[in-house]
Parts: sequence; structure tokens; C-alpha cells
Amino acid sequence: MKFAELAGQIAAHDSCGDRLRFSLSPQRGEDRGEGWECPCALGANGTHGHHHPSPSIPLPVEGRGKLAATCTHFILSFLIVAPLFAAEPAKGPPPAKVEKPVKESELANLTLTPEAEKRLAITTAAVERRKFAGTRLFGGEIILPARNSTNGNSAVNTNGGAQSIFSILPSLSSAELVRLAQAQIDADGQVDLARVQLEGTKVPLTRAERLLNDKAGSERAVDDAKLQVALGETALRTAQARRDLLGAPVLDFANQKSFWVRVPVYVGDIARLNTTAPARVGPLSPNAGNVTIPAQPVSAPPSANAGAGTVDLFYEVANTNNAFRIGQRVGVTIPLHEEEESLVVPWSAVLHDINGGTWVYEKLAPQRYARRRVQVKRVIDGIAAVAGGLNVGANVAITGAAELFGTEFGVGK
Repeated sequence: MKFAELAGQIAAHDSCGDRLRFSLSPQRGEDRGEGWECPCALGANGTHGHHHPSPSIPLPVEGRGKLAATCTHFILSFLIVAPLFAAEPAKGPPPAKVEKPVKESELANLTLTPEAEKRLAITTAAVERRKFAGTRLFGGEIILPARNSTNGNSAVNTNGGAQSIFSILPSLSSAELVRLAQAQIDADGQVDLARVQLEGTKVPLTRAERLLNDKAGSERAVDDAKLQVALGETALRTAQARRDLLGAPVLDFANQKSFWVRVPVYVGDIARLNTTAPARVGPLSPNAGNVTIPAQPVSAPPSANAGAGTVDLFYEVANTNNAFRIGQRVGVTIPLHEEEESLVVPWSAVLHDINGGTWVYEKLAPQRYARRRVQVKRVIDGIAAVAGGLNVGANVAITGAAELFGTEFGVGK
């Protein structure tokens, strides 16, 4: 049975408009289904409203069910798919219209005369690609050094800089700092008292040794005097150790030449950090133009916060121009073990507009410049790592860039 031919003839009846009632039946008078007819809607005179050619392909009885199911599937598929091809509603006018848009890559170019370029003393430098050690910014806290010095009013440290527990204490309030200062004063007094007592025990020892040499004393007296000296030395060491636990003098913190920075770091990041390399200390905000100060890592009593899952790293930073205060929160940039590659330009080539955007002026040709937007990643030792519309080898203005900016916007006219 050729169902393809039969389907073609069935499709010819699509113009009947009564596809939902379409069915197949054997021809009248034929019991074995040698043909089929279309029971379409009849005309007014009881005949077919349309002329349908009689099919010449016999239809076996056992094939009628399959053909009916095939036609049913075809009709249902057509009813499902047809709405998808319906005409889309007409779109209205757009809510906004931008006339004559200007792209940043098509900003105005500046063309100077040779005399103007010479007067502005514009110099350029080539854009380079360098490798930098990756960095992470953490929050830190300025604290007093955990080692006592041998200067000032602090106790003489015979251990060459013993460490205190002050570095592992939390941030102290003003009242707690006052109590700590009082405890330090009391400890200093105990150290001075122990020192005076030690000096007092040395006098009987000297007298007992002189009498023994003159055959006027006994060895027992000398031994007793030596015992008192030993007890005095032990008392002095104990007083000094107690004083060391209280850290550097709080009352002298305004004159500190250096401070320590405690940096809590998540334990999962420790393996990535290069904790033996110097860090940079600056403001908490990650602005690329912030001035940072190098800080050297120092060893300190181990401390951690089990609840927060952090361990503490310690760095020593110079208190240049009294820039830091006890308890001040700072940003600490710690280098990573991994390196990353980036375009670099001198920091003097970068300009900031009124909205905080960063730009450089690229030299396109002699006396011809164009402003390019860049994103500054970070600044290290006067070199800015940037990303944006620059290529390696492009020349950017490193002096006179501000004058070019003023010339472009009319300020320099």
C-alpha cells in the first residue's frame, strides 16, 4: 500500500474547510475497502459541495485504522504549530532615542603646533607589559610593638627584646588603655625596686669578701652574701619579665617611631600568601592612587580566632609623620605566590576626571594626541598596572598630560 500517494490525495481535500470532521470510510457498495470517499459537508442539493476526484488506490481494511491515526496526528500537529506562525503585533515607537551618539574610541583628537608642544614640554613613554606578583588586600589594625625597647622609661631588657602578650589582645578601649598604663607604671616601679635591692645585696658581699681576705671573716658570711645577691638577681629578672608582658609604654605611644600591624587572615588563604615578603600599608579603600608604606614581616606570639577561622600575621611599619594611631584600621596589601602579567605606564601619565574616571593621552603622530580610558589595577613604586584601550609599544604622555586635558576642554585657552 502506497500511503504517500494516498496522503497526497487527502491533502487535495484541504479546501473543504471541514478538516475537523474529516474521516475515512470504504466506498459505498464495497465491503473490502477497494476505495474511500470523503464525507464532507454536502451541498444544498444533497451532493458534495466540492468536486473530489475519486481515489484509485485501494485501501485494505486492516490499513484503515493506521491511516486514520496518521491523519489525526497530522491535524493535531497543525493546530498546535499554526499559532506560532501568527503575525507579530506591530511594535510601537521606542521609549527613548539617542541622537548622534559618540563612542569613546571616536573622541576628539588634539593637534598641536610644534611650538605649542615645545612650550608644554610634553614627554612620552612607551606602554610595556610586565609581570607583577599578585596581591590581596586585607584589613589590619595598628598596635603597639610586642617587643620592649631598651630606651626611655621601660625596663632594661636583658633578653634582647622579649615579646609581650599585648599583640594578641583585642582592641583596647580608652579605659582599658588607662588601666594598662597604670599597670605598666607599677611594673616599672617593681623593676626599679628589684634593681635597688640587688645593688644593696652586693655591698655585704663585697665587705664579706674583704674580711675573708684579711683573715678576719668567715667563708660562711661570704656564702650568705652570695645567696642574697642571687635572690636579688632572680627578683630583678622576675620583675623585668612581668614588665615585658605589658608591652611598650602606652604613655609614649605618641612618640613611637614604628608600630606593628596585626592582620587577621582566613586560614584558607594562608597557603597562597607570601608571608615572608614585605607588605604595603595604606588606607582601607582600594583606590589605586593611595599612598602606601612598606611593612616588614615580624615574628610574634602565635594568635588566632577559632570562631572566625583566622590566624594573625604581624608586620612592622614606620610611623612616618605620625600617620598612624593606636587602634587605627588600615589596609594591608600582601603579595601572593602567583604572578600576573599586565600593561604598565608611569603613574604620572594617568589623569582623573571629575567623575573619578582614569585616562591617558596616547600620541598618535607628531603633535597629535588622543585621550584613552584605562582602568588602574594598582600602583607600585610609581608604576601603574592598567587595563583598557592601550597596546604594547604605544606612547603616552607622562608630562604635560594635564595641560592636554585642559586644552581639550577649554580650560587652557
